[in-house]
Amino acid sequence: MATTDPITEGVAGRYASALFELAKDQGKLAEIEKDLDTFQTMLDESGDLRLMVRSPVISRAEQGKALAALSDKAGLSATVGSFLGLIARSGRLFAVEDMVRAFRALAARERGEVQAEVTSAIALDDTQVSQLKETL
Repeated sequence: MATTDPITEGVAGRYASALFELAKDQGKLAEIEKDLDTFQTMLDESGDLRLMVRSPVISRAEQGKALAALSDKAGLSATVGSFLGLIARSGRLFAVEDMVRAFRALAARERGEVQAEVTSAIALDDTQVSQLKETL
């Protein structure tokens, strides 16, 4: 199916979209998003995990085993654990961070959130920042 939605384009977008639809159908959007945030934090904090995820030398089976053990230890939901195992077996683990970003974007859109970037010619003081946040 062709799409013009930039969030769901590409490999990462398709996987994120499938996980999003599953989470939505199960009524577990918040839980899955929290688990993906937990996994992303683990990636951000562990150079070894990042290397394992990106390594072409480590077999898909070994990546899957490592992620299953990590998912269990971290208390991630079965859905997220299965998802991580699927992308490891499919050889798509290298794109997991893009998948997490795409999932977050889909969840934010579902909640009606929009992203804004504010650029100012001068540094804003605390009062101005507070007023801006309130306005947005």
